[in-house]
Amino acid sequence: MECVFGIDIGGTNIKIGKFHGDEMAESRQVKTDKGAAGANIIADVARAVREMQGDDVIAGIGVGVPGPVMDGVVLGAQNLGWKELNVIKEFEKYFPGVVIRVLNDANAAAVGEWAYGGGAGFSSFIFMTLGTGIGGGLIINNELVEGASGSTGEIGHIRVGYHNDRLCTCGLYDCIEQYASATGIVITANRLRVGRETILNEVEVTSKNVFDYAQLGDEVCLEVVNNMVEKLASALAAITNTVNPEAIVLGGGVSKAGQFLLDRVEKRFRELAFFSVRDTKFALAKMGNAAGMYGCAYEVRKKICRLRSTADR
Repeated sequence: MECVFGIDIGGTNIKIGKFHGDEMAESRQVKTDKGAAGANIIADVARAVREMQGDDVIAGIGVGVPGPVMDGVVLGAQNLGWKELNVIKEFEKYFPGVVIRVLNDANAAAVGEWAYGGGAGFSSFIFMTLGTGIGGGLIINNELVEGASGSTGEIGHIRVGYHNDRLCTCGLYDCIEQYASATGIVITANRLRVGRETILNEVEVTSKNVFDYAQLGDEVCLEVVNNMVEKLASALAAITNTVNPEAIVLGGGVSKAGQFLLDRVEKRFRELAFFSVRDTKFALAKMGNAAGMYGCAYEVRKKICRLRSTADR
C-alpha cells in the first residue's frame, strides 16, 4: 500500500505520522538530538520512518521545521542548531525518488487546522499558535501563503510596544511574542504581582495558573490577562486590516484557556479593527499537537498529485 509521512520537527520532540490517505495509521515521537548543531536529526527521523514503513511504499514525506523555508531550504532554525540547510536534499539521501515537501512548522499546523480542524470550512483564515513563543500561518483562497522569503506567518514578531522594554529572541524589542505567549504572560505576571496581594505569590507563576485564577477572580491575574488580550487583539486587528480573512483560529497551549480567552480577545478585537473587518469570525484550534503532522502529510500529497498530473499530460 502507498503511504506518506507527516513529520513535525520541534526543538524538544519530533512527531512522526504515517498516513494512508487522510487517515493516520501510526504515529511515533522521538527526542530531538540538538547535539553537534543538530547534525543527527535527519538521520534519526529517517531511521524512525524506515521502522514505521513496514510493507508500504513511501510516496512522499512532508516535513515541518521551526524556521522560514524557501524551496525546501530552511533559512535557519535556531531551536535545532541549524543554519541554512537544504532539507529536501538531506532527506533525498535517505529516500531517493520519494517526493519531499518542506514547510515552516506553524504553516504546517495552519494547513492541518484548515484541512481537518478549527479552520475547516473557511477558504481564508489566520492561524496563530500561542505557546512558549508565537507562530502563525495564513490560508488565502484555500492555499497556504508562504511569502517571498518563506516568512509569511511570523506573527510573533509584530511590534506591539514602543519603549524597547522586552528584548525578543529574534533580536528585536517588544514583539507580540514577548507579551502574549506563555513566556510573555509569565513576564507580565512576575512584574505585576510584586508588592500586591495575589495567589501568584503562593503558587508557581505559569500561564495556566494565571488564566485559572483569573477565572476565579484574582485581580492581578485578571490584569495580566487583560494586558495580554490588549496586545494580542492589537496585533490581530493589524493583520486582519491587511489581509481581510474570514476567520482567526487560535491554537497552542495558551489557547487551552478556551472560551474565557477567546471571548475577551474577540471583544477587544472588534473595538480595535477597521469597521469592515469587525465581523471576522473567531475559533479555537482542534488538532492540538497533531496539526503539524496532518498539515505536512496533506501538503506532500498535494505535491504528489500535481507532479503526477503534470506527468500524465
